[in-house]
Amino acid sequence: MNDRGTHMASEASGELTDSTPVIPSLSVQKVLQDDETVLMVLRPSPWFVVIDGAGVYLLILLGSLFCAWLGHKTWSPVAIPESQIFPACASLLMIRLIWKIIDWANRIYVLTDRRVLRRRGVIMLSIIEMPLRRMQHSAIYARVLERSLALGTIGFASAGSSGFEVVWEMVSDPVDVHHKVLEAVERYGQGPST
Repeated sequence: MNDRGTHMASEASGELTDSTPVIPSLSVQKVLQDDETVLMVLRPSPWFVVIDGAGVYLLILLGSLFCAWLGHKTWSPVAIPESQIFPACASLLMIRLIWKIIDWANRIYVLTDRRVLRRRGVIMLSIIEMPLRRMQHSAIYARVLERSLALGTIGFASAGSSGFEVVWEMVSDPVDVHHKVLEAVERYGQGPST
């Protein structure tokens, strides 16, 4: 295919991915050049929905339990019946879950023969990219829960940066993904930046 962003490398030619065409989102396609080859397109693991929102889920549950407990105290100035607390809790949890699903669906990580990109954003779109030839440092981070699910976060930085410029959060099999990015840097990272 010659459409923007749909050039895919094939295993037969010794490239990094299979020959199945993957078309990234329209917003990502617009930043790709016609002759740019997409090597890998990822999303965070679906576990992202649960893990990334865990603090808010827990806060909603604890707040609901506290309100229910408070309702049973005679000294409490506010007595909200449990018949209102728990449906409100369920509604808040559902709203948060739907928000995190939409957030997950709007996160795309792309590796091309020229750069790494991260697209995210529900209300405000954010696309951050880094040319492969500028990449100097990369790292994998994984919390205990992420490690138990074979997930990790990969950060990419250029020389002199104070932090990671492009971050791929909670990807499955981060060591393998990181290895493929490093292969791409070694193979394509010497050319001119675009």
